[in-house]
Amino acid sequence: MSTKQTIILRIISCSILIFLLNACSTFPTKQEPTSSGIVDADNPYIQYTGRFDFSNPKCVAFDWAGVYIKARFEGTRCSIRLNDQKNEYAVIVDNHAPRLLKTDTTKVYEAAYGLSDSIPHSVMIQKRTEPLVGKGTFMGFILDKGKNLLPLDIRPSRRIEFIGNSITSGYGVEADSSNCSFSPETENACMSYASITTRALNAEYQMISYSGRGVVRNFGDSNKTSIDPMPSLYDRTCFFDSTKKWNFKVWVPQAVVINLGTNDFSTLPHPDKSTFQGAYIQFLERIRCLYPGVTIFCVCGPMIGEPCATYIKEIVEQQKKIKGRYNDVFFIEIKRSILTDKDWGCDLHPNIYGASKMADIVTPAIRLRMNW
Repeated sequence: MSTKQTIILRIISCSILIFLLNACSTFPTKQEPTSSGIVDADNPYIQYTGRFDFSNPKCVAFDWAGVYIKARFEGTRCSIRLNDQKNEYAVIVDNHAPRLLKTDTTKVYEAAYGLSDSIPHSVMIQKRTEPLVGKGTFMGFILDKGKNLLPLDIRPSRRIEFIGNSITSGYGVEADSSNCSFSPETENACMSYASITTRALNAEYQMISYSGRGVVRNFGDSNKTSIDPMPSLYDRTCFFDSTKKWNFKVWVPQAVVINLGTNDFSTLPHPDKSTFQGAYIQFLERIRCLYPGVTIFCVCGPMIGEPCATYIKEIVEQQKKIKGRYNDVFFIEIKRSILTDKDWGCDLHPNIYGASKMADIVTPAIRLRMNW
């Protein structure tokens, strides 16, 4: 896959652009006739995976990394109606290699054209960048006039939720070396270990991840605890809106992977052991309450080792001694030593090679425990 191939973005026509220029503030709430080729975001044949805000069903908001939108369509072309000036997306048409979509002030991006009119086609749009880059608003598609969306194939029955930080978000994963800092161009949640693992297991997934967040302490905090570590953000539909809470009944995973702790211990002062372990256990209980019967995988590494690994391993061992908990929580350590110099991206985060090595450890562990 060419990681820097930019998708050719074309504005459909001046009349359509003028019509859409002020979406979502002025976009009509009335469903457009299918003869126009315009497909609104609330079309029942559009499939959303991840956390989306449907408060305005015509303008669906989102900001978490890795969220994706899928559809099948008739006709020879498909354009994406998207209000976003900062994030980057992977666009996949008919299961071909992903192409990069870099957003700007444009509201309409042509994903495909010149396709065969005799067979249906598929399109998938996935957010590569995490919330700190910004939010996006999806308004639907534009097809050939008179063409429609079609029902999608049955969704995978396997579902995994990943909770993490920059590693899960794919920070620096597309960098050639560690001699760079964060940029949207080198971040790609679609190529993080979480995404690679999920594809290997033929599963759906959600990512709740944000760079620099910990269990009790965020990166660089001058205190031993922070006011807004990842567990405090876990119930948000979108990171930047604390008022809208996610409905955990909408999408229920069979497995949850937690890779937190790196930022708690990567800089001083470290949180106290009892504080860290107490908060971690509390988070485990919360996940169990939200997802009864879920299996939890507690990951540590590869950017941090001790004391984080020992603390989490102790938690898992203690949990297994509780009646009914032996087979619902497991520890996975990814040691720094498995990554060589060529496996590191920006700011010493795993690059694509490193993420693949991580997935090589996580994937069989989940497959074994979940019998997948």
